[in-house]
Amino acid sequence: MAAAETPAARQPQIADSSHAAERDQKLAQIGGNVSAIWRGWWTWGPGNGTWNLQIPWSVIGVNSTVVITASEIDANGNRFVGSAPFQVSSIAPANGVVTFKIDIGWNSPLPMRTDVLVFN
Repeated sequence: MAAAETPAARQPQIADSSHAAERDQKLAQIGGNVSAIWRGWWTWGPGNGTWNLQIPWSVIGVNSTVVITASEIDANGNRFVGSAPFQVSSIAPANGVVTFKIDIGWNSPLPMRTDVLVFN
């Protein structure tokens, strides 16, 4: 396919997620300056190109540390390492949401899963 015929990039959309825990669910002191760690995941409909995406989650605050990983998924939602590069960058937590940049380096839309760790 010639460069002029390349289809336009498509923004990923949330398709599914884990059951997000709420801020008031039995926080336990775990040491250091971290009082709680939260884990969740979201699957996204097919997308490609570079996009700023957001995940709303009540446990995230402006001072949270948020780690996000992304990988391609198959039709059953299983993660795998394929030929397409997935790159997460520019992670910016705010009150109740995290914004991040995703770059799916493939010429056609691919489904993905993001795994998120929040340290408060």
